[in-house]
Amino acid sequence: MRKRRHSLSGRLLLGFLLTAVLLAVVARTGFRFALDHDLRDMAAPHLVEYVQYLMDELGDPPRPEAAAALAQRLPLQIHLLGDVPWSSSGQPPVVEPRHRQTRRLPDGTPVEIARGRDGFAVRAQRSGVSVVLVPTGFEFAEHARLTIALTILGLLTVLLLAYHAIRRLFRPIEVIQAGVARIGAGELEHRVSVRRRDELGALAKSVNAMADDISRMLEAKRELLLAISHELRSPLTRARVNAELLDAAPARAAVLADLAELETLLGELLESERLSGRHIALDRQAVDSTVLLRELIAESFADTALQLDLDPEGTWLSLDPVRIRVLARNLLKNAIDHTPPDKPAPTLTSHVDADCWRLSVSDHGPGVAPEHLARLTQPFFRADPSRQRTSGGVGLGLYLARVIAEAHDGRLEVSSELGSGTRVLVELPISAGD
Repeated sequence: MRKRRHSLSGRLLLGFLLTAVLLAVVARTGFRFALDHDLRDMAAPHLVEYVQYLMDELGDPPRPEAAAALAQRLPLQIHLLGDVPWSSSGQPPVVEPRHRQTRRLPDGTPVEIARGRDGFAVRAQRSGVSVVLVPTGFEFAEHARLTIALTILGLLTVLLLAYHAIRRLFRPIEVIQAGVARIGAGELEHRVSVRRRDELGALAKSVNAMADDISRMLEAKRELLLAISHELRSPLTRARVNAELLDAAPARAAVLADLAELETLLGELLESERLSGRHIALDRQAVDSTVLLRELIAESFADTALQLDLDPEGTWLSLDPVRIRVLARNLLKNAIDHTPPDKPAPTLTSHVDADCWRLSVSDHGPGVAPEHLARLTQPFFRADPSRQRTSGGVGLGLYLARVIAEAHDGRLEVSSELGSGTRVLVELPISAGD
């Protein structure tokens, strides 16, 4: 089961959101605690003294004319609730208390302080008259809620800006990840472009240096292989000439066969290394694909039974004819070598549509195990390690075919089933100029 990939940016965003929620909760709790406890305890003694002053101004019993004078001088609503109710606002108090506490004035009169969403009110009893004082001119609860909301909004804004700054700081990680993926896929000429003077910039330089080292190592390996192959051609040629001068004998035929196989191996090595280099030089020409395949069969497989499914002649493509012949020859030779005599002949199919040329070769041989399919096009790979020269080549045929297909910007795909045979499909794109 494939493990789910976790996004670093997503986790960073989740962390910031959780931090913002926690900060908002802490800020709101702190404000509420301060308002409910600290501010209350600090303001209560002053409020009691102020209420004592107001009660003295109202008189005993409280007089409506004194209450009216106080209501004009102070931002205060005064309500006298008794036998003859009186109110400075013309209506009863509207404070819905949520919290209550009781205090006593210096003269011993009990005072109830009630706080609600719309403010607070003070209630005192004197001479049978209930006095209710409601401060006006500031909405205590509204201001508190607005202050808390603005504070939380400010915290969220700061966190959002911090998130974008950190995301911008870590953005080169995505660039480096994409670059490493391209280099790992074989694009060794790709380089990571991160212009930073921090650790991420140093990491990008290290990735580029690694790609340079790999490219130099592969280039040195390729040059060494080409040099060895070239150097071996001369002694092989001399050995072949000397073998030709020997008297006819089974040993002479065997030596000539071995030398021919070595020459073929060297040729395939040289060709595969040329095509896998950075600068692939294809000799593209206008080629009739059907004519090319029929000529190849007539030259190399005239005595072999094949089933053909080809387009009519006149289908012209821009190809390198020499390399395409090598590709088709290798595929046909593999199919013929792995088809038992009592099975149907291999099938060669060639069709061109609007954007692609599809060439496939199918056989009815023993097939290939699924675990070996992915490695069939690797150089020198054999699905059967015990296979000898008489039962197969050295493992370069499919590799060279794949390299030729990729050099034409195409692909080679192998599908097989044990007991049912193998099919090799080559797809070459058709450019607008073909």
